[in-house]
Amino acid sequence: RSDLTCFSAGGTDVDGVLKGLKRALDRIYESRALELTVESRPGLKFQGEKQDFEEMVGNLLDNACKWAKSHVWVSAARCDGAGNFEVLVDDDGPGLTGPDRAKAVKRGQRLDETKPGSGLGLSIVADLAHLYKGRFELEPSPQGGLRARLNLPAA
Repeated sequence: RSDLTCFSAGGTDVDGVLKGLKRALDRIYESRALELTVESRPGLKFQGEKQDFEEMVGNLLDNACKWAKSHVWVSAARCDGAGNFEVLVDDDGPGLTGPDRAKAVKRGQRLDETKPGSGLGLSIVADLAHLYKGRFELEPSPQGGLRARLNLPAA
């Protein structure tokens, strides 16, 4: 009971989670010399469980790192007056067509069997975002590849 009270009052530190994921992915993809840029505002909080936020953003960043040519960008900022914030993950990889973007978020769908993975990552992101009454979308990135847009409740 006291954990729940503490959780609802504080929320999950978005900037801390993004920086932690960057450190982990920098090590995992070290041999590819990928550049991973994080932009977020200190003090931004997710109204939800830390492990759920790590799961969602970790899946998006890992996918972006798998497909990027040289650079992945992640940013988090408040986006509207409704108490939400948005995480954007962009890469400079090949991107996806409209039909492939729709297919990619379905459970167990793998668009390329040559890349490691189970095909569950994006459907988990979609399920968790829905659980928190948020939104998850894939769209073309201004960086040339794919953009993952995650809209979630702020604490």
